[in-house]
Amino acid sequence: MKAYRVALLVEEEREIGRSLLRGIAQYSRTHGPWIFYREVPFYEQLSYSERIQRIKDWRADGIIMREQGRLDAPLLELGVPLIYSGHRCGPAPGIPNILGDDRQIGTMAADYLIGKGFRYFGFCGFKSMWWSADRGRFFAEHLHAKGFDVNVYPSPPGRKSPSWAEEPEFMAEWIKTLPKPCAIFACTDDRCRQLSEACKRTGFKVPEEVALLGVDNDELVCDFASPPLSSLMLNAEKTGYDAAAVLHRMMQGEPVGEITIPISAPRVITRQSTDIVAIDDPIVANALNHIREHYRKGITVVDIARATGVSRRVLEIHFRKSMDRSIYEEVLRLRMNHACILLMETNLSVAQIAEALNYEEIKYFSRGFKKVIGVSPSAYRKQHSIRG
Repeated sequence: MKAYRVALLVEEEREIGRSLLRGIAQYSRTHGPWIFYREVPFYEQLSYSERIQRIKDWRADGIIMREQGRLDAPLLELGVPLIYSGHRCGPAPGIPNILGDDRQIGTMAADYLIGKGFRYFGFCGFKSMWWSADRGRFFAEHLHAKGFDVNVYPSPPGRKSPSWAEEPEFMAEWIKTLPKPCAIFACTDDRCRQLSEACKRTGFKVPEEVALLGVDNDELVCDFASPPLSSLMLNAEKTGYDAAAVLHRMMQGEPVGEITIPISAPRVITRQSTDIVAIDDPIVANALNHIREHYRKGITVVDIARATGVSRRVLEIHFRKSMDRSIYEEVLRLRMNHACILLMETNLSVAQIAEALNYEEIKYFSRGFKKVIGVSPSAYRKQHSIRG
């Protein structure tokens, strides 16, 4: 069996790059082994021409690369099977591209923040990044469909952008104009951390007055913010595995063409920056807190009403008015979101997961899962877990 030589031009500084590499490594362990070329910038600083020549001399059978700037065009023209992940310039024509599912990301962020009870929303992105614009657009479209408006951060005027350290000053002025309490969705965790710094400068409390949600679930960014930042997790490890599988087919001579290898966003990792229920109605707020503590135990609407201290009818009226959904729908949503975590991160069978959520029969669990998530439990596991 031939040991394929694969060049990996993927940065390690961000979680998305590290996750892609983990997925590629897992595919190689299962279907290889492959021989990898990776640059080591900490130990060796190569010029542009030296990088090009080094990769040509290595004679790779395939390449997986994140956008490298000036390096891209010569590598795309080598005629070697290549999978590309663009960042600033967008997809490369005629070859497989790794792309984030920005519609899913924007929609999930909107639903998550609505579920927290927020009624005022902001979006903060990068004006020069096409994927950032897409995330903001889908976020706003989903909120508009639910009857809410979105206030978009206006990038500072002028052709020259402020430095990374200066921009929180501009963000702070924008945050002052937003009605409170509000929730702001940032296109990345790095952008979210800037917003956190801006809130400190204005004195607004996170999450009591301004809740913050980012994307990437980069723990080295989220956990160094104060308070720690909630974030949409991107399943780039699964994407790395899938990209390696596509490259394997290409190196064996199979034509693939211009296909998309998606990066899905399976769930939100809640940390302190959104750990709040922004509901003015104390009846609904108490009900939500009780639901979040007990949803895995098979609680009923009667149980929740009793814990809240009001009649079932009164609770249902208040809940529907505040949340625009029924109590049953909220409990089911939380239970199925937890099931998604178990399907993706454990080897528990579907039957075991149904039992853990207090379902007496697996068919009722599967029916509820498909109603909320849109696919069966086994299909979800296959989509999002390398284990599947």
